[in-house]
Amino acid sequence: MTATQSQIDTIAGDVEREMARWTVPGIVVGVLRDGATEIRAWGTAKLASGEPMRADSLVRVASISKVFTATLVMRLVDEGLLDLDTPVKHYLPDLRLADEQACASITLRQLLSHQSGLWGDFFVDYGLGEDALTRAVAEFHTLRQLTTPGESWAYCNSGFHLTGRVIEQVLSAPFDQVMRERVFQPLGLERTCFYAHEAIAYPHAAGHNQVRPGADEHEPAPQYYPRNRLPAGGVISNAADLLKFAAFHMGDGTVDSARVISADLLRTMQAPQIKAANFADEWGIGWDIRHIDGAKVIAHGGSINGFQTMLTLVPEQRFSAAILTISARGSSAIRGIERAILETYCGLRQEEPAQVRLSPNELARFAGRYTQPGGELTLMPAGAGLRLAISADNPLTHEKIELPPATLAPIGASEFMVTDGEMQGARVDFLLHPDGRVRFIRMGGRLADRV
Repeated sequence: MTATQSQIDTIAGDVEREMARWTVPGIVVGVLRDGATEIRAWGTAKLASGEPMRADSLVRVASISKVFTATLVMRLVDEGLLDLDTPVKHYLPDLRLADEQACASITLRQLLSHQSGLWGDFFVDYGLGEDALTRAVAEFHTLRQLTTPGESWAYCNSGFHLTGRVIEQVLSAPFDQVMRERVFQPLGLERTCFYAHEAIAYPHAAGHNQVRPGADEHEPAPQYYPRNRLPAGGVISNAADLLKFAAFHMGDGTVDSARVISADLLRTMQAPQIKAANFADEWGIGWDIRHIDGAKVIAHGGSINGFQTMLTLVPEQRFSAAILTISARGSSAIRGIERAILETYCGLRQEEPAQVRLSPNELARFAGRYTQPGGELTLMPAGAGLRLAISADNPLTHEKIELPPATLAPIGASEFMVTDGEMQGARVDFLLHPDGRVRFIRMGGRLADRV
């Protein structure tokens, strides 16, 4: 038994414990250390059929797709076809946004690091035709400009959809075709694809949602995904291809001695562009950036209908891990699994932030209702923290659903951490007006207005 196998045996108990705790139907964990790969699967790939999860099972990796899109942009930058700091209006002269000044100034750098200020969750379905992205972006003038470009960080799917449209315009070809030709194929990602009709030829897993919020039982999730959303979350892949993708990002920009992207541009992707919140310490070009035990960790997670995933890299140790789950609450399991992997393989221990004490008046100023398209958050003081209730619209059925409440403990003057339930460990913070009044709550990377 190799050292790598011994270590994956060591974390197997952590995987099985988290899998059982959150009733995740199936999980794949893959690790890459100094060029050696080990991948293992647990559980079931499809509850409807009982097929076992396989180490090579394809899943929709959701927002890990954003790093693929950022990689494609950097290849086009390397070729002189795009520039990170040129306003996207230069590439899309007909672009219309609600805020004309923002429309004239937003750059690819801002889109790829979630600092455009544009409302991020425009999830209208424009079908599978080649004009899907064109039609979607034509409606971006209806999206609210939440903050001034470059002012603050907020997770933005719409920014990646807009980036995909820029790529189509510059290359005069559909986004998915350009991605295949300039990223999937040069990197040797043989089974990575976009569409269910491509994935069905290989071992693949289905996504699963809970039968109701907070339930342990799961049911199969619909597998359809519209073409206009491919740049933000459309990639289908498996652990082997994701680890190959990670190895490329820890390398010198070549594959089999053929240059794909300059090493300098790969390093630029891993350089902080803006201080982030909730998800990471900082954000690069595509990658999120965390600092754990003195080491720089770059990563990206994914959450989409029935799937939750994570790709984590520790470049200085030539290490990466892919964690793929087929459950809508798979991220609850991923948190514990990733923590165990980083400690076992890299000796990195991530400590929870220390809680602080806020006065009743300090807590009370955050209480109240907050709204955003598709949901409402209500906060009330509770003991030494806050109690959070969430009402949301189901994106598939559009019915109103009430999510299980959560407890928020203060870890700073305006930052809190969820201490219980499925969101345990998630962070929430507040953006303030200059006079100290609450402007937004930022949760799950998204901004919601104080009512």
